[in-house]
Amino acid sequence: MKPMPRREEPAQKSRHRRHRARPTPRWLKQAEGLDAVARRRCLLVLSVLSGEVPVTDAIGAAGISRPLYYQLEERALSAMLRALGPAPEDSSEAQAHSLAREVEALKDRVKQLETEKRRAERLLLLTRKLVKPGPLTTGRGRPRKTDPSSTKSGRRPSPESTRPTMSPEDGASSQTMAGAAEP
Repeated sequence: MKPMPRREEPAQKSRHRRHRARPTPRWLKQAEGLDAVARRRCLLVLSVLSGEVPVTDAIGAAGISRPLYYQLEERALSAMLRALGPAPEDSSEAQAHSLAREVEALKDRVKQLETEKRRAERLLLLTRKLVKPGPLTTGRGRPRKTDPSSTKSGRRPSPESTRPTMSPEDGASSQTMAGAAEP
């Protein structure tokens, strides 16, 4: 028997489907509760990570520096890992329990501080009853300077302020407020 001739196939057909374009999810574009800057940064990082846009084009369009982009990318990836990693069971219950313990500890602290405040107020009231009002200084301390050539400010007085004044009985004329001499 003769072997059957092989049938030549045209080009090898791809066994996979053709890739279709993946649009940005509507929930991400229209999320009202999210900050607009955070949404734009998320879309920036996802478009670069998906290969849709090169890093150089993305940072040029966004107007940010290359180190800032890589910092954002690192933060985004670590947040994704934390969010998508296996969570310990009953983590919300454990967190609620720890928060309840903290609230109880804070309530105890408030109660203790209120007690201390009442004690301090009572002590102040008793002290006010016992201590009579009076002068706050004993009058002792540094003696005052008696030098007539010095003033409170420490400067020498002007010659006009140290000039002896003559009384009208001395026969000198005194000046009035307007500056005119009186007889």
